Amino acid sequence: SQADLPWNKLYIYWGDERFVHADHADSNARMVRTAWLNRIPIPAEQIFTVPTELDSPAAAAAAYEETLKQSFGSDSLPQFDIMLLGMGDDGHTASLFPHTPVLQEQARWVSVGQKDDHHRITLTVPVINAARSVIFLVAGANKQTALGQVFAAEGNNDQYPSRRIQPDGELIWLLDAAAAE
Repeated sequence: SQADLPWNKLYIYWGDERFVHADHADSNARMVRTAWLNRIPIPAEQIFTVPTELDSPAAAAAAYEETLKQSFGSDSLPQFDIMLLGMGDDGHTASLFPHTPVLQEQARWVSVGQKDDHHRITLTVPVINAARSVIFLVAGANKQTALGQVFAAEGNNDQYPSRRIQPDGELIWLLDAAAAE
């Protein structure tokens, strides 16, 4: 937020969101606004959050997909310049959790993922892989096992969904010392 960037030229989208109201403590949008967006002079119309105020996760996913199609002006996969991702200690990224049906989604841009009994709205693997640059930011010793499986020459893409992220563009992994050990 301290950087002098051309904020009027940046557009911010969410890779995933919990299906909770935007003011809920678990909302990614709330966290990002508090930590970053409320501190920079970016035009509000350049911020595209997932519409979690809708009646169902499926409606929110469909509406967000329509937002992407309008924003990118096309029915072909959107090509984000930069896709910033994290990775959980189970190898998930965005809301692409191990052994969930959303991992197989090829037609939709946005779909409903699930962790336990909680619905999540997520970009799908094809959309993430269409990005020009995918950057993973991974921290913590608890990620070592999953990272070992993700980087292995052969492995289980359903058990470690981050393995599925193989973009057409560049793939960059930024690891802290504990994760990289």
